[in-house]
Parts: sequence; C-alpha cells; structure tokens
Amino acid sequence: MNKLKDKLQVLEKADKDLSLFGASSHEYKLGSPISINLCEEIEEKYHCTFPEDYKYFITNVGNGGAGPFYGLFPLERHDDNHDMCSWEEGYLIGDLSKPFPYSEKWNLPTSFWENEPDPDSCDSEEQEDELWEKWYQEIDTKYWAPHIMDGAIPICHQGCAIRTWLVVTGPMKGTVWDDYRCDYEGITPLKNADGSFSSFTDWYLNWVTESLNEF
Repeated sequence: MNKLKDKLQVLEKADKDLSLFGASSHEYKLGSPISINLCEEIEEKYHCTFPEDYKYFITNVGNGGAGPFYGLFPLERHDDNHDMCSWEEGYLIGDLSKPFPYSEKWNLPTSFWENEPDPDSCDSEEQEDELWEKWYQEIDTKYWAPHIMDGAIPICHQGCAIRTWLVVTGPMKGTVWDDYRCDYEGITPLKNADGSFSSFTDWYLNWVTESLNEF
C-alpha cells in the first residue's frame, strides 16, 4: 500500500493540469483515514466485515477521494443524483450481512426486456403513458431493488449513473464489479490480465498504473 501511495503522488505531480478524466473532481487528494475502531463499529452496525485490503486502505491510506473516475466514496457514503448521501438514504444499498448473489456477469433475461412497451402499438398517448409507467415499476422492482446488490457497497461513480461496487459478504468477497444497470447492461465482475477476479487493490493500482502511462 505504501508503494501505491507513492505512485499516487507521482501521478499527482505528472498531472498538474488535472487533465485525466475525473481528476478535477478529486484533485488526487485523499480523505483522512478513519480509525480502526470506527471501521469496526461500522462493520458491526451492518453485520459485515470489509475485505482486508480495503479496510487497510481506509484506515491507513485514505477514506475517499483520489481514485478511478470521479474518485472513491468515503465509507458509508455514496452518490444519489450527484449528491453525496449515507448508505441509509437513496435506493442503492441492500443487506450487507447477506452474501452477494452473483459469481459471474448478471442481467435480467432477454424475455424480461422483450416486454418493453412498443409506442407504435398504442392507440393513444394515455395508453402509452400507462404502459411506460407499468414498465418502469417493473424495472424498479426487479432491477433496482436494494436486494439486487446485497452484500456489496458502492465505492466509485464513473459518470452517467455507472458505478463500481466492492463485495463485502459471501464467496465473492473482495471482488470488484461494474454496475451498468443504467444502460440495462447488468452487473459485470472486473478481472485481471490473468483472468483472476480483481480485488480492491488490483482495481486501484491498475488505475494508477494506467494513468501514469498517459504521461
């Protein structure tokens, strides 16, 4: 982790103009680390334990700030319509004590998406509005319900409602996933060049390394 922080400092000096995507938001500044006691209190509050590398990062390196895309969320915080809010607000966070339900890319089946309303089949604007209202209710219930992401926390916003999540409970604990539900593309695990699942450290270090290669 010390090498990672050193690389981040090198990147900050290299990108003085904050030219890389998202840099103007976090300016390569990390939030102050939280105490291990506070971290463990939050774990107890949500009945989970955070992956060791992530836990070390937020208690020794920084809690939120510099990171991929628009930067890392501080612990217990995420975005909701571009405003930061607590995990207990908004609509994203599921039950962190329950195992993350996926081990491979997930999306609703094609049969679900085939039910999207066809405006050309409607006899009136009222009928079309009614069909769309029902459709979006279905999406909210089956695609955006908090339980969809049980056992995981959002750690980063990529823009355009695309987020990155870290699994904290279950067999996939410690892995990082991209959430493309805003584009109806489901949830996808990140993998390293050797095909292994990316950890928080893999994900963060890959961002720093690739960013340095830009200079």
